[in-house]
Parts: sequence; C-alpha cells; structure tokens
Amino acid sequence: MSRKIRLDRDARRRIDDEFPEGIAEDYSNYDEYDEELEYKKDRRRRRTARLVIRLTVLCLVLLAVMTGALLYTGYIWFNEPRKRDYPYRGPIIDADMGKIGWQAFSQQNIQFAYITATKGKSYVDECFEYNRKNGEPTDLPLGYLHIFEPKQNGRAQAEHFIDIVGQNMIGRLIPAVEVEYSGLDRLITPDIENSVENLKEYVQEIESQYGVKPVLLCREAEYRQLILPYDEFEGCPIWIDSVFTEPDKDIDWTLWTYTPRAKYRYYDGDKYVDVAVLNGGKSDFKSILVPKNVQ
Repeated sequence: MSRKIRLDRDARRRIDDEFPEGIAEDYSNYDEYDEELEYKKDRRRRRTARLVIRLTVLCLVLLAVMTGALLYTGYIWFNEPRKRDYPYRGPIIDADMGKIGWQAFSQQNIQFAYITATKGKSYVDECFEYNRKNGEPTDLPLGYLHIFEPKQNGRAQAEHFIDIVGQNMIGRLIPAVEVEYSGLDRLITPDIENSVENLKEYVQEIESQYGVKPVLLCREAEYRQLILPYDEFEGCPIWIDSVFTEPDKDIDWTLWTYTPRAKYRYYDGDKYVDVAVLNGGKSDFKSILVPKNVQ
C-alpha cells in the first residue's frame, strides 16, 4: 500500500517550475498541505492539551482540599481501628472541651477516659476538679494524666501530680504521663540525659506512691530515644501516639492514640478529641487498672 506525501502549495509550485510540463502534473499520490489550516489545527490541539492539563490540576486540587477538609472535620482518619479488634477505646479530656455533661457523655461509645490533671511542677488543668467531681460518679473508668516537662525536676513534678489528684488511685486507671517534646523542643532537642533522669525520678515517685508504674504516653521517636534504652522504664505500660500509622510491630504497646480529631456530644464547643484504643480485650483492660492490693 503506497503512502501519500503531503505537499503544500509552495512545494507543488517549485516542482512544476523544476520539471518540464507533463512530468509532474499528476499529483494523485500527494495530499495538498494547507499551512494555514494545519496551523489552526495545531493551535486547537495545543488549546485542548492545555485545557486538559488545567482541568486535571483543578481536579487534583479539589480532591486535596476535600480530603483535607474531611480529615480536619474528623469524617475520615488515617487510621480506623476496627471495633471488633479493639473493643476498648476512650478520649483524653482537658479544659479545651469546656464543661462536660458527664452522665450523658459517659454513655457514648467509650469504655474509659483519661482526664488531664497537671503539667510540670505547678500547672493544673482549669477543668480538672470539675471533671473529677462529675466524672467519678459515673460508671466510666477514669484515669489521670500528667504532662511531663523534660527540663523540670521529675520528683517535683510527681509530687505536684500526687498533691492534685490524691494519694489513693485504687480502682482507677493507672496514672499516665505524657512524654512528648513540644514547641521548640521538637526542633532543638533538650539535654537527653537530663530529660531521662527527670523521667526516672518521676516514675520512681509515682510507683512509690501508688504501687504501680505509670503509663508512658509518647510518640515513637520519644519512645526510642528516652524510654527503650533504659531498664528503669521496663514494666511501664506504653501508650503510643501515632495518627498516621499503626505502632511499629516491635513495640509492646498497651494503648494507642489513633486520631486527634474525634468528636463526641455533651460537652461545650466544637473541640476535637484525642482518642486511644486498648491493645486487647476485657482481660487486658484489667491490666491498666490500679489493683486493690498495691496501696
């Protein structure tokens, strides 16, 4: 099958001028090339290609915005632990939630809750007393959380926590301490040795008072840097904060914060809530309760 060659008007004229009359007068095997027409076609193709690219970019931007909005509003999460795999879950309560209607709040799909109590050597969550007073009469198991300051004396921090939450934790969840760098400390890591010594003092004081080692709440980075290398923290239940992926399989974790953007009812405002799951079922849940024979 022969292929036709495309010639524009100028090419055909030059052929006619070059060859005697009659030699190249038959152009049946040639297509006429219209330069202006081809230019218009090429311009339409470029416009179409640009339109397709712009629409594709727009769709990707809209998809990213919608995904971000759904993540921000808590409609979708990076992690969604199945209820049948992790039947025990509960939120971290703090002053940002405002006043809570505890009787109704405790009847939602939660099996426990940790109430933020103290931070450092002097700070007390402004809603702690209200939450303890109104939360304890419910059937919801409660525990208290201290936010650890790596640069401050660990024993002083533990004494502050004990002074605020009380000396008896029997029947409550094991006290928890959040060991996470924040603010500038995440960029300029404080003295590791000093941080570890302060944390050791805190753990020793809590164990001495309540007869149990506290739950250590941390990200995987702090776990590997401040906790894993030291024998003094052996036996402390580990609570991993990881909202993008499940905790690494080499970590023997007890609790896992899987989302910071859950929402419940029966509290003031639109505050999003951190929610954790327990690694296990009913028998495992007993392991994070302070037993009666330790104090």
